[in-house]
Amino acid sequence: MSPPRLRTGLLALVLLTPALLTPPSAAALAAATTEQTVQVRGQAIITTTPAAARQAALNDAIRAAIEQVLGAYISSSSTLRSTDAFEQLQQRLIKRADGFGRVVQILSEGEQGGTYTVTVRVAVARPSLEQELKAFLTQKGDPRILVVIPEAILRRPVPDPAAETEVQRALIAAGYRVVDLKQTELNRLRDVLRGGELDAQARRELGTRFKADLLVTGEAFAEEYGAVMSQRAYTARLELKVVDLASGQIIFSNAYTSTGAAATDAVAGKTALQNVAKTAVPALPGALLGWLSGNGKAAGRTFTVRLNGVPNFKTLNDTLATLRGSAGVNAALSRQYDAAGALIEVEYDGSPEDLAGLLEDLSLTVTGLSAGEITVTYR
Repeated sequence: MSPPRLRTGLLALVLLTPALLTPPSAAALAAATTEQTVQVRGQAIITTTPAAARQAALNDAIRAAIEQVLGAYISSSSTLRSTDAFEQLQQRLIKRADGFGRVVQILSEGEQGGTYTVTVRVAVARPSLEQELKAFLTQKGDPRILVVIPEAILRRPVPDPAAETEVQRALIAAGYRVVDLKQTELNRLRDVLRGGELDAQARRELGTRFKADLLVTGEAFAEEYGAVMSQRAYTARLELKVVDLASGQIIFSNAYTSTGAAATDAVAGKTALQNVAKTAVPALPGALLGWLSGNGKAAGRTFTVRLNGVPNFKTLNDTLATLRGSAGVNAALSRQYDAAGALIEVEYDGSPEDLAGLLEDLSLTVTGLSAGEITVTYR
């Protein structure tokens, strides 16, 4: 007889996926998810005493470490780095360097030619840095995320999916907006995603219907593997991916595994799923920040633009024609037109706020902006 299995389909307007791994210790997992250690070099000119110069060199190393970790989210080629706002963010982080990084090991140090130089390992507090970066990038569009993870234990429906709950909790804790679904909506979405990959039209309709920018989906299951000290023991696997609903680009994909034990099969299975989700979620903030900053995105993204107060159909056509001739716009298509206004899709190479600025230049007033949707009104 085959062992009982617990399966989970994972949906979220951000898609998640974990893989089978031996679970790390609690201490190792906490350190791995809160700090990133980098090796850097710091320097300071000796103007008073070697001791003062040494401290200044250590502070310089901490600043270099923060900038290095920040560069993992926003590459040197990103246009964000050339903005005054990004420079102000860097300066703010540097002034508060002690709150984001600490020296954990000095590899070498010494003075030469009036300069004190240190080579050290610095532990950077990633969650704190990510929160600062998230607040900065939210100015460029705050994505809405839908998380749906249907689960069944021993072929029975589970009312509060463990993996889904853990993913939602982590995203909310990181400052992201998670879409709340009614049970009937959840059931419909489960049926839609059960059919496999979404085509471009289904993706866009999903984003428009729930005003979502990212989809988190995948599959999770828990399987019995025996008894441990008179308790039921389960192993769980979670496959996760994050999809940009506008462009269809997969911005994150991975797989994780973990285990769980409890007195009953149902609780053991849910514990295993919760543990595997905890293993997966620390990687999500970095993936979402990379998407927000423009790293790894396709050359052009498709934005939904809602046009309110359209005077007539000719004006709509003129607007579309002007957009198609604008720099950075690869395509502009009409999806809907009625007395309430119009809904169009614009494939654009730049960021959401750049497109909003372009629309303002066309005598339109921007009244709403998210990472994948812009609302405008005719003046």
